Amino acid sequence: MGCFSCSRLVGVFLAAGGALVWARCGAEDSAVALAQLQARLRVLVQALERQAQVGVVVSDARGTRYFEHNAEVGLVPASTTKLFWTAAALALLGDTAFLRTRIFADAPLGADGVLRGNLYVVGGGDALLTVQDLESLAEQLWRRGLRRVTGALLADGSLFDGQRWRLQYSGDHDVVQPLPPITALSFERNQVRVLVTVVRGRVTAQTVPLSPAFRVELSGVRVQGFVPRKQRRKPASWLRARCVLRGHVHHIVLQGRLIGEGSWSLLVPVERPEVAVAGTLLQRLQAVGVSVEGGFGEGICRRPVTLLAEVARPLVEVLAVINKESDNFVAEHLFKLLGTLGAGGRGQAEQARQLLGALLARWGVPCRMCQLWDGSGLSRRNRVSAAELVGLLSAVGRLPFGGLFQRSLAVSGVDGTLKHRLKAEETIERVWAKTGTLRNASALAGYVLMGENEPWVFAILSFGNVRRAKAVEDSIAATLARFSFCGRSSP
Repeated sequence: MGCFSCSRLVGVFLAAGGALVWARCGAEDSAVALAQLQARLRVLVQALERQAQVGVVVSDARGTRYFEHNAEVGLVPASTTKLFWTAAALALLGDTAFLRTRIFADAPLGADGVLRGNLYVVGGGDALLTVQDLESLAEQLWRRGLRRVTGALLADGSLFDGQRWRLQYSGDHDVVQPLPPITALSFERNQVRVLVTVVRGRVTAQTVPLSPAFRVELSGVRVQGFVPRKQRRKPASWLRARCVLRGHVHHIVLQGRLIGEGSWSLLVPVERPEVAVAGTLLQRLQAVGVSVEGGFGEGICRRPVTLLAEVARPLVEVLAVINKESDNFVAEHLFKLLGTLGAGGRGQAEQARQLLGALLARWGVPCRMCQLWDGSGLSRRNRVSAAELVGLLSAVGRLPFGGLFQRSLAVSGVDGTLKHRLKAEETIERVWAKTGTLRNASALAGYVLMGENEPWVFAILSFGNVRRAKAVEDSIAATLARFSFCGRSSP
């Protein structure tokens, strides 16, 4: 069965709350088949449990559990944490929502093409904004007739609070994966690429993209003549960079030693992404023929008069990046965006947690063990049980957006983090799931089509020595995909 038809089948079944009734074999055959399935799952779990603590739950879409082990034990969910926040985003923002980056003016645009005031680029939490999007904004402004701005181009990232780093709200002190700042106005993943070239002993550098917001300093880079490889005791060329904000310009200070001629490239986190957006957009405006007399900087758009341009990214596109690719940077942006919907004086991270708790209660998902500190699952302080994951997946599957949510997950043997897993004929395109991986934690949770094409819900969490966890997860998912109540499951 192809991916599209399977996806539609799972979505319809889950949205109907198990309304479809599948033909069963005789009670005796079914009981024998189920007992064999449970025995096989116990063997797999016990093999992994020699080295790690394991929690597993398998149920149908109606909530009937066919297998459970340490179901209520809170374990580190790793990136399956993202399931909670992406489901909450669909519920709170709506399945037709867009994340918008807008250009406002604080004065009317004159018929002569002159804006006698300031332009504001206002961030809406879109972590996927690119240079191409900024070029689109510049072209839209040109088409609106804008030719000159007497004021400045100002970046407004005030939608998010001042906690710009995951460690400020995640409750842990383990970097795990260094993430650039989490900001309401960002672009190119809040990093700038620096290209360094040496020709005839002369070193030059430029940033990609080009922008007056960036300046490269090369005084710390030494260039040496060619050294034969056989004379090198260790890799000779090296580069490192630090970013220092001075005024509205990011000074990228390079240090290193480069041997011979060639080109080198490195990515540098941007200290103040909002300023980088404004500077880069200014350069793009100049390229299309719009002059900005007041330069660029930061400012809050308190008196928007005219909406002149916008880039709108569908929420479902963002969710697919988070769930299929397990993108931590984008997930943290979504987490902070949800926090902006809360009310009160709490930080946005706490507001997001409060909103999620209310949603889970409304959906009837008990979450007594749930401790969700960040949006990505990088925090080792996060705790969730297998039963709570299955409860979430079952509840969301019965909601109107259940099909969209399921399609945001990685598909076995097809895409995302499952592209190279579960590729056998009996499992390919039959598992939709979210993976989770940390140094001492592993997880897999989602939906699987069992032998009679009935969708089941499952969650597998492991904590400890998880070296063999991925293989066991795949074996459990494959066992479920092969299972049939008529007793045709493979050993």
